[in-house]
Amino acid sequence: MALLSRRQFFRRSAAVGGLLAGGVVFINGCADEEESATNSPEETTSGGETTMDEMAEDRFAEQVEGGLEYFRGRADDQLPLVEELLAAIESGNLEEACAAYIEARPPYEEIEVLALNFEDTDSDIDARPYAFDEGESSEDYRGFHRIEGLLFRDEDIEGAVPYAERLVESVMALREDLTVRGNFSAATHFEGMIGLANEVPSKKISSEEETYSDQSLLIFRHNLIGVFSQFEPFESEVSSADEATATEVSEAYEAARAVIEGYFTDGRAAAEAYSSVGMGVRADIVRSTYRFRDSLIRAGETLDLV
Repeated sequence: MALLSRRQFFRRSAAVGGLLAGGVVFINGCADEEESATNSPEETTSGGETTMDEMAEDRFAEQVEGGLEYFRGRADDQLPLVEELLAAIESGNLEEACAAYIEARPPYEEIEVLALNFEDTDSDIDARPYAFDEGESSEDYRGFHRIEGLLFRDEDIEGAVPYAERLVESVMALREDLTVRGNFSAATHFEGMIGLANEVPSKKISSEEETYSDQSLLIFRHNLIGVFSQFEPFESEVSSADEATATEVSEAYEAARAVIEGYFTDGRAAAEAYSSVGMGVRADIVRSTYRFRDSLIRAGETLDLV
């Protein structure tokens, strides 16, 4: 069985919104290929007419820019953290390198919401072995998870040096990616929000995210923060159309955060080891994050973006 790429996984997740809306799968504001023939005349264009997607983008341009501005700031935060990680690895001190790795993880796990808009850079920063036919043997496997395995599992600090160097370059590329405004849209923002909110309970809950550092809770926390950061610019629009839906998104987000916050200490990026989390709490993580995902689907439907 072929493994799903991040794009396929996110798009399958975002498609849940279309299915709940009545059986038509919408991706990026358009019907999936198998449904394209059913588009109404108002949803198609020829001869330079304005499409519904274009009208939506005009309407939500400010909200999209607001979300991007937050992520540009987080990318700026990310650069010195990976530079410090490189320095720690080059020092040869494994304990310091492992600590620097954990400190470097939060910003990108927020920015990951929009990973579909810069897939190559995302792969360079955050891909896991299953994304490649050869697994860890692939020369294309690099980034955080390559470094994680080398440090926490293999204790091969020397082997991590070239990957840390490349990671700094990749974060520089990410900062540029986030300035290309034409690559982003309200529809892809919601696609990313729904996709990542779905990935936590359906996939990351297995601990495949931070297998060797045991920091999956850190990933969950910052995924949730990142998703909500992109909803916030749209919150007033959703509230104007359906106040109950906007309230549900906020409440679902807070409930999902509340499940895991007790595992963190103020002032530290690191969480308690995910391996210490019992099945009851893991079940609560699953239920609360699916609730968050479903509320985002309803919010996207309210704005005709899902």
